[in-house]
Amino acid sequence: MMASMEIYPRIVRETKRRRKGRREWKIEIPNDVMEEIVMKLPVRSIMRFQAVSKHWESVIKTRDFGARHMAHQRNKDPKLMFVSYGFDHIRFEQRDLETTSLEERLCFEIEEINGPIEISECCDGLVCFYCLTQAVRVINTATETLLPPLPLANFQRLHKDHPDPDLERDVMVEDDGAVPVPFISFTMFGFGKDNVTGRYKIVWLYNIYPATLNKKKKTRCEVFDLEGRRWRFVTTRPLDHHQILSNQRPPCANGLLYWLTGDEQGYPSTQTKLIVFDIHTEMFQVTSTPPFITPDASSDKIGLCNLNGRLCISELKGDCKQEFWWRVEECNKWERIFSVDLNSTSCWFGGITSQPLTPLAISRDNNKVVLSLSYQESLVDFDLDPDSTVYHLYYSGYYGLAIPYFPSLSLSFSSF
Repeated sequence: MMASMEIYPRIVRETKRRRKGRREWKIEIPNDVMEEIVMKLPVRSIMRFQAVSKHWESVIKTRDFGARHMAHQRNKDPKLMFVSYGFDHIRFEQRDLETTSLEERLCFEIEEINGPIEISECCDGLVCFYCLTQAVRVINTATETLLPPLPLANFQRLHKDHPDPDLERDVMVEDDGAVPVPFISFTMFGFGKDNVTGRYKIVWLYNIYPATLNKKKKTRCEVFDLEGRRWRFVTTRPLDHHQILSNQRPPCANGLLYWLTGDEQGYPSTQTKLIVFDIHTEMFQVTSTPPFITPDASSDKIGLCNLNGRLCISELKGDCKQEFWWRVEECNKWERIFSVDLNSTSCWFGGITSQPLTPLAISRDNNKVVLSLSYQESLVDFDLDPDSTVYHLYYSGYYGLAIPYFPSLSLSFSSF
C-alpha cells in the first residue's frame, strides 16, 4: 500500500513532464503557409474553418482570398452542373467531369413559376435563374447562398404590365431621352465579371420589335451591378442598324460578353457580325467574324461559348463537319482545337445534324471534350487524340441545362 502511494506522485510528475515536453515541441506554421493550405480545401471545409479563430474568419472573408481560391480551382477540371426545375422548385446537381458521379445535390423551393425559366452562364460559381416577368435570382450552390430577388428590369416590367405585343410605352433612356419602346422580344442576358474591379454584372441586351418603327435604333441594353443594386441603361449607339440573334446565351470570357447578329426580327442572318461588350468600360463594338468562318455563314450555324476560360467559336459546315477554334489571348490569335462529324453523333441526338454542338469542357485528365446539343438529354464525349475518331455516350438522363462549374466562395459573405 505504501509503495503504491509513493508510485502515484511519480506518475503524476512524469505525466506533467511529458506534457510540458510536448508543449515545448509545438510547431508554429506561418500564416502565409496556412493560407496556401486552407485555400486548397473544398468550399464547405473552408466555410467551417472560419470557426477556428477571428483571424481566420477575417482572412477567409476577404475578396483577395476568394479570388486566389478561384484561381486554384481553375487549375483543375471543372465540375458539371445539371439544372432542372418544376412548378415550385429548382434543382442543382453537381457531377464529376470525368466520372459523371453525383457529388452534391441542392434543391430550392421557389414561388410558382409563371413561364419558362432561363439559366445564365456560370461565373465564378454563381448562376442566375429568371423568367420573363419574375425577378432574377443569383445563387452560389457551393455555399448555398441565395441573394434576395433583384429589382425587375425595365424589360421585365414592360412585359409584366403590358403583355400585349401591340402596346407601346414611353421609357426614359439616359442616352437619348424619352422614346417609344414597343414590344420587346425575349432574349437571354449575359452574366460576367469586371476583371478590373471584380464586380459582377448582368447585361441584358435585347431587340426592339418591330424594328421598322425605329429604323436606326434596333436594340436596348440594361446593366445591373450586383453591388450597385439597380438597373441602368447603357448606350447601344455602336449597334445602330444591328439586331442580335434571338435565343442565344451570350458567353463571357476574359471580361468580355459576345453575341451574334441576326436579321430585323432576330432570326438567323447570312450577314453575321460579332457584338462585343466590355464589362468594365460598358462599351459595345461590332466586329467581323474570324476569318475561318465562312463569309456568308448563317448565324444559326455558328456557335459561341466559353470553353475552359477561352472564347470558342465554331461553324457547322454543309457536310455536317463542325470545326472549333478558340482565342489565344496571349498572342491575340485563333487556334484550331478539334472538329467533329455530326453524322457520328446524331444517333445520340435524335438524328439531328443541322444544329451546331456546344462543347461544355475539356478534361485535362483524359484529354476528352464533352459535347451537348440544345433540348437534348444526352451528352457525348470525344477523344481529342488527332488519330482518334471515337465518340461515346457520356451521360443520358433528364436535365434542363448542363453548364461547366467551379465551386467558389463568391458572395458567401455578401450583405445583400
